[in-house]
Amino acid sequence: MPNDHLQLDVRDGAIPGQRVVALTGVLTISNLSAFQDFSYADKSETLIVDMSGVAYIDSAGLGSLIGAHVSREREARRLVLAAVNDRVKLVMTVSGVDRLFQIYASVPEAEKTLGAAAGS
Repeated sequence: MPNDHLQLDVRDGAIPGQRVVALTGVLTISNLSAFQDFSYADKSETLIVDMSGVAYIDSAGLGSLIGAHVSREREARRLVLAAVNDRVKLVMTVSGVDRLFQIYASVPEAEKTLGAAAGS
């Protein structure tokens, strides 16, 4: 890939215990360590990964998402995806990875849905 940069922008979510990380760029073997380091260090109850800025993902990038999901699940925390574009969604669907994740159309939808579930 000509531009294999990945940027992470982190903010608190709409309710306490939520955190949002917006990924911008490509999530590939050449740059996934920043995402892995962040996802393992983050101790929020719910991590919403905003995928709207991810133009491309390779198998190693998928593996990093799976690893983060499994790690958080073991600790009774969750990782969900939001705003996954069609290209990335196709890769996830073809590989069967899409079934592992809760996927929301947008970050606000994820925040609202997960916030309502936490309040019930």
